[in-house]
Amino acid sequence: MSWAPWAQPQQGYYAPPAPGAYVPPQYGRAPGGYWQPPGAWNPEAYGPRAPPVTETRSAKYPNLNPILAADTTLLRFDVRKKPRTEIIASTYYSNRHAPAFATPVTTMRLWSKSFPWAIDIVSPTPLTCEAIWEALHNGLQEPIVDSEWALIMGNKKMREVLEKGLKKRTEEDPQADKRPKRIDVLGDATLFKGLEKDEDFQKVRMIPGGQVVAETWVVKLSA
Repeated sequence: MSWAPWAQPQQGYYAPPAPGAYVPPQYGRAPGGYWQPPGAWNPEAYGPRAPPVTETRSAKYPNLNPILAADTTLLRFDVRKKPRTEIIASTYYSNRHAPAFATPVTTMRLWSKSFPWAIDIVSPTPLTCEAIWEALHNGLQEPIVDSEWALIMGNKKMREVLEKGLKKRTEEDPQADKRPKRIDVLGDATLFKGLEKDEDFQKVRMIPGGQVVAETWVVKLSA
């Protein structure tokens, strides 16, 4: 496969997946989707049946699918629950296979001001909206490990939020895992409101000497 110049891998991308990175399942690509910035699609990357053109696009983040961009998306879903069941079916199935970016992107990192973990996504094919929704949900379902627990126990506010979140989750579902999970740290701030860029936050959040991922985005969450 030959890539258009704009589709060349960006500096800072890494492969194979780092330990703990989310690797999306590979499904057959379904036709459909709704977004295409004019002239941005590479048929060799996405196939001859690219999603139809619409006028909707993000002014701040024109390379990002507007259903993901914080300044354009109207999508709201509770990240505690599986996207397949939480997102309205017509929206989910019409956008699940839509490319997440106008140019092929296979590696992405998600940070948030609402949780202290990085969620890395590494895919052998260009990322879709579904891959990002699933990575966010799955990443927050991971049990909290001992080192993370020690950090949380040293932060009174974080501990109280976690305890409240854990109590609520297990009361709503008696069969739920009683071990603390990353999702519990969010408390009530579990509503997805899109992805955004925050350069100041990203500079502070980046560990010195850490691996740079060009497509690093901040997940916007609210109660």
